Amino acid sequence: MDFIQQTAFRGRIDSEGNLIGTRKITGYVAKIHEDGELKGTIDVQEFNDAYDEDVQEMRGAGYHEGVRLCATKINGCGFLIVPLMFSEVVITQNPSNQEEYVIGFSHAKTIQMTSHESIQIGAIEHEDFNETDDGLEKDFDELEETGKKAVTDYTTESIRDEVSIDGEGFIEEKTSEKKTITVGDTTITIEGLKVTIETSDTVTIKADKANIDVNESEIKTNSSNIEGNSVTIKGNNVEITGGNLKVGGAVLTPGVGPFNAIAACPFSGAPHGGTMVSGT
Repeated sequence: MDFIQQTAFRGRIDSEGNLIGTRKITGYVAKIHEDGELKGTIDVQEFNDAYDEDVQEMRGAGYHEGVRLCATKINGCGFLIVPLMFSEVVITQNPSNQEEYVIGFSHAKTIQMTSHESIQIGAIEHEDFNETDDGLEKDFDELEETGKKAVTDYTTESIRDEVSIDGEGFIEEKTSEKKTITVGDTTITIEGLKVTIETSDTVTIKADKANIDVNESEIKTNSSNIEGNSVTIKGNNVEITGGNLKVGGAVLTPGVGPFNAIAACPFSGAPHGGTMVSGT
C-alpha cells in the first residue's frame, strides 16, 4: 500500500532511472517574479520549517524556483492564473524536461482568460439528479436545462450578456459602434450620438428635478397630457397649430393684454368671446 501511495504522489522510476508519471507537490508561494529571466514564474516552498526570519528567505529544503503559472497554455497567452503571495499551491513536474507547473491554488491575485475567437462564461441551470435503486436515472451529460441561465459571450467584435428564463429576460449586446439593451418588448439602443427607446408599454421618468437642454426637438403623440401647478411656455416665437384650440375660464381685466375682456357687445348683445378656436 505504501508503494502504491508513493507512486501515485511522486511517480515512479523505470529500470533505466527515468522518472515516469508526474510528481505532485504542495507548498506555498514564496516569490513572484515580475522581471528578469524568471519573469512570469513563481517560487514555491514545500511545507517545512525552513523559513529564516533574519534574512527573509525561504530557500529551505524543497524550494522550487521558476515554477510556471499554468500547465494548460504558455504563460501570458490565453489562460493565466497568478496566485497570491503565501497562498497554498499544488505543482506538478513534467517528467521529460523536469519543468514544474501550477495545477491548483487556494487564492488568486490575477486571472486572465483570452482566446482567438470566442469565450462564454456563465451559469446554466440543469435539472437535479434523480437517484433510484438502480443508480442515477440520468448521467450528468443527459440532464436537461431548466431554462434559467446567466451567461456572457465574448467574441473579437462583440459582448453579449443574457439573464433569462425560457429565453425571456435581460439581454445586452455591445459592439464598437452601438449598445442595445432588450427587456421583453422594450429596446434601448445607443448608436454613436443617437439614443432610441422603443417599447409597447410605458416609459416613466421620476425625479425631483429634470433639465432637458437640446438644440432641436420634435414630439409626436396621439394623445398627451401636461399637468402642473405652474406651467410656463417661453420662446421668441410661439405657434400653436394643427386643428382646434380649446381654452376655458374667463378673461381678467387688468387693462392690457391680447384677450377681449368684454363677454358681449354692450350695444347689440352679440358674444365677443368663446372657448374654442378653429383653424390653427
